[in-house]
Amino acid sequence: MLDADVIVIGSGSGGLTSALALAQAGQKVLVLEQHEVPGGWCHSFTRGGYHFSPGVHYVGLLEAGDSTAKVYEGLGVADDLRFFEIDRQRLEQCQVGSEFFEYCRGYEALRERFLTKYASDAKAIDQYMFFAKNVFDQIPIVPQVNTLWEKITIPYRTRHLGRYGLLTLRHMLKGVKNPVARAMLAMQAGDHGLPPGLAPFALHAGVMGHYFNGGYYPIGGGISIPLALRKGLKKHGGEIRLKSFVRRILIEGRGESRHVCGVELADGQTLRSKFVVSNADPHETYVNMIGTENLSKRLQKKLAKTSYSLPSISLFFAVDVDPRRYGMSSGNVWYMRMNDFDGCYAHATSPQAFEGDQFDGMFVTALSLKDPTQYNGRHHTLEAVTFVGFDAFKTFEGTNPETRSRGYLAFKDKLMHMMINTLDRAVPGLSKHIVFSELGTPTTCRHFMNATEGASYGTDKRLSQLGPFSYKNRSEVPGLFLAGASTSAHGVSGAAHSGLDAAAALLECDRNSLFKNTGQRMRTYLAEDPATWPDEIHQRIARRQQGDAALSPTIS
Repeated sequence: MLDADVIVIGSGSGGLTSALALAQAGQKVLVLEQHEVPGGWCHSFTRGGYHFSPGVHYVGLLEAGDSTAKVYEGLGVADDLRFFEIDRQRLEQCQVGSEFFEYCRGYEALRERFLTKYASDAKAIDQYMFFAKNVFDQIPIVPQVNTLWEKITIPYRTRHLGRYGLLTLRHMLKGVKNPVARAMLAMQAGDHGLPPGLAPFALHAGVMGHYFNGGYYPIGGGISIPLALRKGLKKHGGEIRLKSFVRRILIEGRGESRHVCGVELADGQTLRSKFVVSNADPHETYVNMIGTENLSKRLQKKLAKTSYSLPSISLFFAVDVDPRRYGMSSGNVWYMRMNDFDGCYAHATSPQAFEGDQFDGMFVTALSLKDPTQYNGRHHTLEAVTFVGFDAFKTFEGTNPETRSRGYLAFKDKLMHMMINTLDRAVPGLSKHIVFSELGTPTTCRHFMNATEGASYGTDKRLSQLGPFSYKNRSEVPGLFLAGASTSAHGVSGAAHSGLDAAAALLECDRNSLFKNTGQRMRTYLAEDPATWPDEIHQRIARRQQGDAALSPTIS
């Protein structure tokens, strides 16, 4: 007796996308999620009456015909998802030391801004932007090569990707003489977590190009994405079970005849299936759930060499003032104390990172400006993030959040102090208006996400772990498939594509065949322009604010 054709471990963007695609294809799908809410990094939580989404800050490629829009439209969930497009003119507000630069929507407009701001480096910047655009455009060509003619012509059609994509970001920036201009061009490195000296240019060009057509935030917060996918999954007969921690992936048979046959939960319950799709990272999947004794020497060696992306510290807070008074908008704020990204990365991963009274860099975003439906009429909600190394948090692994040690709580107090000090550099004056704050650490991430070393983006995307060198969707264990940020790509969109790749590998079909002509179209509205919002959004905002109006006067 089978409990499902396919068991999917984890309900993140990759797991749920894979589950829905498989359910639409006629598979009986069961999703198991260890947390009490679905979503993985896309989940949302409430603290102190405020709503936060720790892993979703913006999503790209949601214009008509763009790849992320095609995923949600083709899987039939676009009608249940709507997005606000964040500030087109100040998509990224960047500060390096005392100098400022603002990213905007549109490749040509952004290119012109760089050329105007840093005219002395115009030729080198123009060349850099040209290669970034072409490498980004050529990345999707590689997985779509099928015919003999496509194979013959691919060296020409991907010539910039082949020639420059494997070089480091630092190498591609060396022609830019102004160190601040180099830092501004590399600012979105925070979206992949690697410094210029380690980041392949293809990785950074992929991130940069992802937002050429703007950045978008889901209405209702990050949780809206897994809720829409779960609704689609249930519509096609799939099931999701929460608070279901998978302890082991079960294998029957030996040698060439072995095959996964289900999973064992932490409470000892056994669930049987033909296939398993794991949205957990490679170490959780292979080392903890499969066991190294069931792996080839080659895979064991790969796992031993695998490095993970940096974890982060997140400050979730609310203020009794409109952040726009301090220069913020629905766009993002990036702050770097100095222009040496590689130096900042080295310092962030060293023990010395916690010796001062502030961090070298910070990302700040106003969630209630990105999604005005979340503003309660009194307080705005925000999040500030910085990357750190994991070593300082290893001693706290396995401890219960409800019974943390005094040492951990004292360490959190110091981290809170450092985050507030850094916030004062990124958005001066805002911290004096904080009315609520909560800190999330890599220890928190390990507990709720079960991410190896608290990694923010799965494996780090250095050249040896990127693209063809990443973990494959089809594993060496028959019947086991992998989705998630350590396979196809990271981020909300990258993980969604990984889920499709895993489903296509399991079904042995072309990924595009998983999309249906649903007739649905993605709907987006300008966060900065209420005139573009439908009446439903205005009414939703009014109801939210009227419901909270009696609790406190309107903010200044």
